[in-house]
Amino acid sequence: MTDKATLRRYFTHLRNSLTPEGRESAESAIYESLFSLPAWREAPVICGYVSVRGELNTDPILKRAAAEGKTVALPVTVTGADEGRMVFRALPNGDLSRLTPARFGIPEPNESCPALANSDFARALILVPALAFDENGYRLGYGGGYSDRFLEGMSREGIPHTAVGLAFSVCRTEALPREPHDIPVHTVIDERRITHTHGAKSDP
Repeated sequence: MTDKATLRRYFTHLRNSLTPEGRESAESAIYESLFSLPAWREAPVICGYVSVRGELNTDPILKRAAAEGKTVALPVTVTGADEGRMVFRALPNGDLSRLTPARFGIPEPNESCPALANSDFARALILVPALAFDENGYRLGYGGGYSDRFLEGMSREGIPHTAVGLAFSVCRTEALPREPHDIPVHTVIDERRITHTHGAKSDP
């Protein structure tokens, strides 16, 4: 199987090759599918991320969540003794002006935003960033392992949640390299279909 570095270059090229019109059309279809999920409707908390490097634009998702009265939370990477871990901070009223430049060039909620406790994640919908997803919900990330460690902790604590990956169809593939610590998402959405993993049947 092709190594991860080569796959990252390959899928980055495919994603960057999309036309502005093609991206806009695909994003609209993906938003519609996401908002139709029962897991979206029932989630009191949406854990999102700020899109960078050609990722699908997540701003409309965060704004929709705030408009529906959901708690909008974004990740903060931890340094020091807890290096490699991330926590989520809630944006009051989904206020994106509370983001500040942070590590890796990704804006993060500032310290005025309250950190979520484990109990706050019950029934949360967690959007997991990636370059590509396979049919089993495994992802090709950026190499930091932050999302895998966070999802592993959620599972270990027995916190009910739904992890969702959003991708353009050009960044879907049959299978990706995986390692023992990799954690699959429950659902992958592209502009053509919704795929529920763990043996569930794909939606048309």
